[in-house]
Formats: sequence, structure tokens, C-alpha cells
Amino acid sequence: MSGTKASVFPAVAAAACLLALQGCAQLSQAPDADYRQAFEKALTAGRCDGDAVHDMWSAYGRWYAVASSIAGHPKTDEAAALLRQGDQFRVLNCPEVARASYRMLIGRFPEDGFAPLRETARASLRSLPPPLPAPGQPTAVRPAEI
Repeated sequence: MSGTKASVFPAVAAAACLLALQGCAQLSQAPDADYRQAFEKALTAGRCDGDAVHDMWSAYGRWYAVASSIAGHPKTDEAAALLRQGDQFRVLNCPEVARASYRMLIGRFPEDGFAPLRETARASLRSLPPPLPAPGQPTAVRPAEI
């Protein structure tokens, strides 16, 4: 009997370890990795709206929330991601997503260390076409010059 019990303990211990590791493997990945995957998916979709873009914004919000909760974390990657996101969506001819990305960078990162990124975002905003009027709003039309 004692030989049977001795061989059962290592098997039980191994099973417990596997269950613990399996639980760890099912944990969500880091918020920045979630954002990168959502960003790539949105770029691959090549659309200016829809689920992929919504998922990208949601993943960025989660990443920013986690980064903001870490005392002393500089959030440089989070700011640079918005600039990169705006640039990529500008290339995809999605000016509204680009505009929202640049404006978020300017608004969320007022600290002095982010001044170069904010200036780049402002310059990129100026390079975008004017925003479209909201649905149901009249479109401004200039009179023809004679």
C-alpha cells in the first residue's frame, strides 16, 4: 500500500501544477498587447468605422487606464501609440479616426515631456481635410465668385 500512495502524490502534485499553469495561460494578455492586436485588426479591416475601430478604441482605453493607475509610469508608449494610430488612419484616408487620435493625444498628455508629440499631432491635424458636418447639419456653401 505504501508504494501506491508514494506514486500517487507526485501525480497529484503534477496535476495541480498543470491546472495552475492552465489557469495562468487563460489570463488575458497585457493591455498594450490587446491594443496592438486590435490596432492591427482595425488597419487590416481598412475601414474608418465599425467593430474593428470600436475594439481598437476600447483596447486603447483599457491600456491607458492600466497605465494611469501605475504611479510614476511615464505613459510615453501610450502617447506615441496615438500619434502612430492617427498617422496610419490618415494614410488609410480615415481623417475622422486620425483627427480623434491626434486630439486625444493633445488632450490627455499636457505634460511638458510630451510637447514634441503634441506639436507633431497639431501639425498633422492641420494637414487633414476639414471635418465633415454632423448628420442633419447644413453644409456651408460659399457663393460663387464673379
